[in-house]
Amino acid sequence: YTQFTFHYRHWRKLNNHSGKLEHKAGAKLFIDFCGKKLSYVDKSTGEQIEVEVFVGVLPCSQYTFVKAVPSQKREDVILCLQSCLDWMGGVPQAIVSDNLKAAVSKGCKYAPVINKTLVGFALHYGCAVDPARPYHPQDKALVERSVTLVYQRIFYPLSKFTFFDITELNEALSELLVEYNDYLFSHGDGTRRSHFTSSEKEYLQPLPSGSYSIRHYKRAKVQKIAHIYLSEDRNYYSVPYRFSGMYTEVQYNQDMVEIFYNYERIALHKRNYKAGHYTTVADHMPST
Repeated sequence: YTQFTFHYRHWRKLNNHSGKLEHKAGAKLFIDFCGKKLSYVDKSTGEQIEVEVFVGVLPCSQYTFVKAVPSQKREDVILCLQSCLDWMGGVPQAIVSDNLKAAVSKGCKYAPVINKTLVGFALHYGCAVDPARPYHPQDKALVERSVTLVYQRIFYPLSKFTFFDITELNEALSELLVEYNDYLFSHGDGTRRSHFTSSEKEYLQPLPSGSYSIRHYKRAKVQKIAHIYLSEDRNYYSVPYRFSGMYTEVQYNQDMVEIFYNYERIALHKRNYKAGHYTTVADHMPST
């Protein structure tokens, strides 16, 4: 066995090759968060508040988007993706992320479990979510390289200024981002913007007509009164009485509340923010 492992390691060194990825126009959007953070100063306390920096890259043209957000939570990731797609004016066929908790509920080399919120976002925009393999940053090498360039061409100029809120910081980021996408490539063959305009923009899918509203998911048991309790708003919504005692999935956004049992929608309500209120449909109640 020792001899086998010795010769195997020797063979692997001689046969450890890599290839160049060929990227199709409009096929993918690589996304990542920078390891380093930017910051702004809270005027009221003088505290320096750090923020996360999102980077999105279309690999074919290397057209790049950058935005600062308070955290890497789902809401902020969705906001970044919305801003990115609106800024690019189209939707790629797939979004490629690493194994962020906001994107992947359970990582796997072959079949990762995608976060339901991100799945809902992808369905709304008509694209797929295709996370990179765990511990394989080379699957999205271009965005890793772009992060390094962002440090040099955006982070360094910003370090000379002081900002007092995240909006002001994002305005400065936007100005530097215009310059960044207009830099000539080292080989001299155009810029990121010219490549995007001439060879990739036409292959992006059109943006959907309506804006996306983030959906939340909860598990709730149907009570004897044929209502489920939504803890976030501290109120109740009715479901057909025959489901009493069963567990349902509640999906809700800022406007509507939907209740599902075995992937079938059994109730739909307009969301009510009044604590302790019962939203009831008469047909859901038993005749007795």
